[in-house]
Amino acid sequence: MASLSASDWVRAAAGRLAADGVDAVRVEPLARELGVSKGSFYWHFADRAGLLDAVLDHWRAAGTAGVITRVEETSDDPADRLRELVRLAFEHAGGGPGGILDGRFDGAVRAWAARDPRARDAVHAVDEARTAYLERLLTGADAPDAPRRAAVLYRALLGEYALRNAGAGALDRRAVDELVAWALGR
Repeated sequence: MASLSASDWVRAAAGRLAADGVDAVRVEPLARELGVSKGSFYWHFADRAGLLDAVLDHWRAAGTAGVITRVEETSDDPADRLRELVRLAFEHAGGGPGGILDGRFDGAVRAWAARDPRARDAVHAVDEARTAYLERLLTGADAPDAPRRAAVLYRALLGEYALRNAGAGALDRRAVDELVAWALGR
């Protein structure tokens, strides 16, 4: 049998969560999927709750800090960073599990948050961090009313995630560019 790290378990659980929801994140089925015994799981986690906490940590890190780091490396100009962030977010809104931006994973965490306070707290913290970053970019680009524009832009992205997860096609590039221009006040 293969030896797995805690990260392997977290990635598998995140994929299962994205595909089938939090109720499908179970130790035995994940062990079968990974080709290992349940003992491998208990080497890394005390229980399922520990795994779910690690999944939330992964979501926070990959979907927020990881994206911000990637965007910060693209340019020194806040407007260019905003364009890159929005391009990434809208292009990958329907992406599969494990990517730096994963709309299905994001949507599954939000569905979980509707009934679990631990996930709800994580969603609230991530939404605040993401909106604050958008506001920082808009402020740096001298956009008028940056807090309101950041909130609208973020909610538009969440709407894109929801629509794409329900099978809708992607918003076209021109519409995304116009949304960025509006956010920048140009």
